[in-house]
Amino acid sequence: MGIVYLILKTIVAVLSCVKSSALSSSQGNLVVHCNESEKSALVKFREDFSNSMDRFSSWITEEDCCNWRGVMCSNKTGQWHVTMLDLHGHGPAESSQGNQVSDSLLDLPYLSYLDLSSNNFLQGQVPEFIGSLKNLEYLNLSNANFRGMIPDHLGNLSQLQYLDLSGNEYALRANKLDWLLGLSSLKVLELGGVDLSLVVNWLDAVNMLPSLVKLGFFACELNTLPLRLSAINFTQLQILDLSFNKFNSPMPYWLFNISQSLSVINFRRSQLRGSIPDAFESMSYLTIFDLSDNYLTGEFPKTLGLIADDDNSTRPSLRELYLSNNQLKGSLPPSIAQLSELEVLDLASNSMDGVITEDFLNFSHLQVLVLSSNSFMVNISSDWTPPFDLDTIGLQSCQIGPDFPRWLQTQKDFVSIDISSNNISGIVPDWFWNISMKVEYMNLSSNNLGGKLPDFSSKLNLSVLDMSNNSFFGPLPHFSLSMMSLILAENMITGTISPICESLVVNNSLSYLDLSLNALSGTIPNCWTQGNNLVVLNLAYNELSGMIPNSTGHLVHLKALILGKNALSGELPASLKYLTNLYVLDLGLNNLSGKIPEWIGENMGNLMILRLSENEFDGNIPLQLCQLKDLKYFNLAGNSLSGKIPRCIDNFLTMAMVEADKSFIYDPYTVYRKALLNVLIRMNPVSSKFMVFDLALNHLSGDIPGEITSLVGLTFLSLSNNNLTGEIPPDVGSMKLLEYLYLSRNSLSCSIPTTISLLHSLAHFNLSYNNLSGKIPSGFQIASLDASSFIGNQHLCGLPLTEDCSKPLYNDFSCRIENKGLQDEVKNDDFEATSFYFGLAAGFAVSFWAFWITLLLSRSCRYAYFQFLDKWSDKIYVMIAIKVARLRNKQA
Repeated sequence: MGIVYLILKTIVAVLSCVKSSALSSSQGNLVVHCNESEKSALVKFREDFSNSMDRFSSWITEEDCCNWRGVMCSNKTGQWHVTMLDLHGHGPAESSQGNQVSDSLLDLPYLSYLDLSSNNFLQGQVPEFIGSLKNLEYLNLSNANFRGMIPDHLGNLSQLQYLDLSGNEYALRANKLDWLLGLSSLKVLELGGVDLSLVVNWLDAVNMLPSLVKLGFFACELNTLPLRLSAINFTQLQILDLSFNKFNSPMPYWLFNISQSLSVINFRRSQLRGSIPDAFESMSYLTIFDLSDNYLTGEFPKTLGLIADDDNSTRPSLRELYLSNNQLKGSLPPSIAQLSELEVLDLASNSMDGVITEDFLNFSHLQVLVLSSNSFMVNISSDWTPPFDLDTIGLQSCQIGPDFPRWLQTQKDFVSIDISSNNISGIVPDWFWNISMKVEYMNLSSNNLGGKLPDFSSKLNLSVLDMSNNSFFGPLPHFSLSMMSLILAENMITGTISPICESLVVNNSLSYLDLSLNALSGTIPNCWTQGNNLVVLNLAYNELSGMIPNSTGHLVHLKALILGKNALSGELPASLKYLTNLYVLDLGLNNLSGKIPEWIGENMGNLMILRLSENEFDGNIPLQLCQLKDLKYFNLAGNSLSGKIPRCIDNFLTMAMVEADKSFIYDPYTVYRKALLNVLIRMNPVSSKFMVFDLALNHLSGDIPGEITSLVGLTFLSLSNNNLTGEIPPDVGSMKLLEYLYLSRNSLSCSIPTTISLLHSLAHFNLSYNNLSGKIPSGFQIASLDASSFIGNQHLCGLPLTEDCSKPLYNDFSCRIENKGLQDEVKNDDFEATSFYFGLAAGFAVSFWAFWITLLLSRSCRYAYFQFLDKWSDKIYVMIAIKVARLRNKQA
């Protein structure tokens, strides 16, 4: 587009200046003799490169080095010297690998032009000696895989006009930019991708470059944007690119103080806030204006429409305007019609409204028109003939229905078209399918369109086709050789999916296939060895039967496999264990059987969604599933699973909010997060809450593991219709995000934990048909629930049940926590008994040792003690003897 043209034009102007200086005398037909010392320096420089035979094939030592590829010489001093070294790469095929940049360049004292861009210097550092190349006017080290700190010595290059250090994989950084003060001749400064997050006064440093024409500080982690400057020195600035930063700031006022020179302003995705100043009437040179993907509010600035050609001026007016993905409101001002040279108008994804008529679209040069995702109403007469021929048409949700827009028939060369969500009805006219042979992206989804889909195999460039949520019928069409994304969900397509297999034989580029919610039947063909580039495969909600084919295991790049709500049967094929990149595995609502394989947990470590519900799986829940730490949707409900709930579930770290929620899939054809949410909502409306743990309708036994309360990120928890016993974990109150809690139809006992009243988000709650006892805890959320949530628990009382708690409460002696009063009483009794026996034993021990120690230490005590024993032993003996004699006399 125009932005590329302007940037190239500026760079070419600088290059022309630098090159004319470097080649002040043309080599032409003159006999050029390379300086021998400089040739030696070049040879030494070449030694640090590997894998570059083609690049240096002309560097033959016997020949003049001024004729070597990438080397140019000049004789402006009266002798020939190397002044230009251009070894930039042209993609991976012509990229050289360098161990380092040799300091032999110091032996090229007249070098004024050095370009080593698009090579690979293996994360080496930018050498400091470059700052000693005093005559350098052009330095390009972009996309060359450098790392580390930018050397301050670059500030010694007082002749430098062009400096580009961008694109080094975000590995370069600078803590200050004071060294820029020495570059007073600089015209182009490109530091895109350099980490400048610690630079405080970056704008002050840049403002000291009076000759600056282009400033490229995109994606520099900048977080400060001064709103004002006391004085403006860079008054020659034409191109300003501060996109992809983190300013969190309004638009700066100083922009409008250099309005007479600025032609390109790019603040895309830089976290700008506030309204757009309505002060553009003086920006007469502004050609490209990009504020897309920010947080800007307010209305469309009226003065933007005043940036136009004067009658007696050759100045270009505004050509490209990007304001998409903001929060702008209001309607378009009539002044926008004055932008007669406009080529791009992108206002998508705002909150703008109003009626768009032909008068607003009288742009003869318009190539890109994107008004999608607003509240516009495009009201155009059926016989209107546009003055433009569009390349990109984006009119999603612009209320252009119910008739199919006939003015599209005049657009013969569009590459991209989106007229989705417009309530267009009827049959798609035949002329539309063949109107543009250049089309690459076509989206007619969410309308009321019908008819049979044509054969798309002749659309050689068509790579994205979305016809979902319409009423198309008939068999699946064949698709083009370039198709990457095919979305035909929510139609009435019938027959088998064999056309997909036939197309896969000749097209291996397909990455996204969604045929869900149709009436497809038959088996899933065993043809997926040809589809190894697939990332998303969604065949859910059809009438497919049979087994999952073994060849599915060849889809090794697959991130989402969604086959739910069909009639699939049999066990899961072992080949699925090779799908190690899966984020989503949805096989629910089928007739699958057998044990849940252990390899799901062992091999699919990236899984975030696992849905095997409403099948015929049996056996225990494999402990290996606990290895799926990224799970946020776990649904095994409606099977015949038995055994206990594994206690290792506390390893679900995303559910426990120990680890952050990972993103799904981000590439041009699979913005899948939203699509996946829609699929889940169709399965179960509560799934949109999207932090789900569901084991209901099985045969699970044992208690509810206390570890489940560590899953504090859950919004949905269902364990109902099992054989669970024991108590509700007392720490359930820590799960504060819960909105759905279902524990009904088990054999749970004891009282309801009082902490349950801390669940302020709870909206759906069911504990019915258990053996719970005691008083229902009070709380706003509990009081708002229906009595049906508690019925079937014989010993529960309190609101919302009619049974009051005036009678003595039922005490379940098997409970530890809930019968707290009884437990405390028993504990007190035990404590008293224990204390008594402990005191008795201690008293005995003390008395025993006190007695014997006294005897050992006191002679008189010993004498008295043994005299006492002797006296009482005699008395006892006499008493026994008398008793025995009397007994004998009686017997006689």
